[in-house]
Amino acid sequence: MDALVFNVIRHTQNFATMRRFYEQDLEMPAIEEWEEPQNRGVVFSAGGIATLEILDLANLAEPDGRPVNLELSLQVESADWWHDHLQAKGVTIARGLEDAPWGHRSFGIDDPDGLRIWFYHKIPQLS
Repeated sequence: MDALVFNVIRHTQNFATMRRFYEQDLEMPAIEEWEEPQNRGVVFSAGGIATLEILDLANLAEPDGRPVNLELSLQVESADWWHDHLQAKGVTIARGLEDAPWGHRSFGIDDPDGLRIWFYHKIPQLS
């Protein structure tokens, strides 16, 4: 497979809050958006071929439910930098920075609908 785009689609009842979170807090640029009588949405670039689509389809979104069996994982240059940057913006850190035995340094936050988002970088190997 040689996918041109890998898109994660989220339905929400909190469109404005979710949009602000991904666009302002996580600084993902909106690359497409639409508004129609029965739906509106926005697609954000997460870098590379990855996109995240937020759809305001209130009748399809599960109210008061945390997404089950799904998390996002974003490899970044520095998890420490993103941790401090998001904390300074007032984003709640759900799990602080930790080093994992498999060689990742990571922390986690939750989006407004409860989806866990992990930020990590690979720990350089000491020679």
